[in-house]
Amino acid sequence: MKRIAVALIATSMLMTAVGVGFAKDLSTVGLEEAFIDSVGTCGPSSKVAGSLGKSEDPQVKIALRDALITEAADDAAGVAGSNKPHTDCLKKDLSARGYTDNDMAALPYCVKHDWPDPFTSLGVCVKNQSRLEGVLNKT
Repeated sequence: MKRIAVALIATSMLMTAVGVGFAKDLSTVGLEEAFIDSVGTCGPSSKVAGSLGKSEDPQVKIALRDALITEAADDAAGVAGSNKPHTDCLKKDLSARGYTDNDMAALPYCVKHDWPDPFTSLGVCVKNQSRLEGVLNKT
């Protein structure tokens, strides 16, 4: 009987440790990583991606990459004219990674205003802007 009790306790401790290990990282870096991972999981939604592989000019590649990132942020927020299947994929993936609706609404603004390069402070912007989105949505 004691062995069974010890086995149950050990199993529950192990399951708790696994759950903590896979907890959602909602830090600023975690938000950036979640967005990058979801874009990688869902892929691009336009023909810009095809152009990215065809160009040899580094400046063109940077511009196309930035356009893909901006497009993915717009799709995640579900703005007008976005690709519905891509939007659904991004929303599902980001919400599974811990993004809230306010975080997703803040993404387009943050990606467009995160210069000189995307992702230099995306997580910080999303955290701050999503608080503002939450306040604006309540009024």
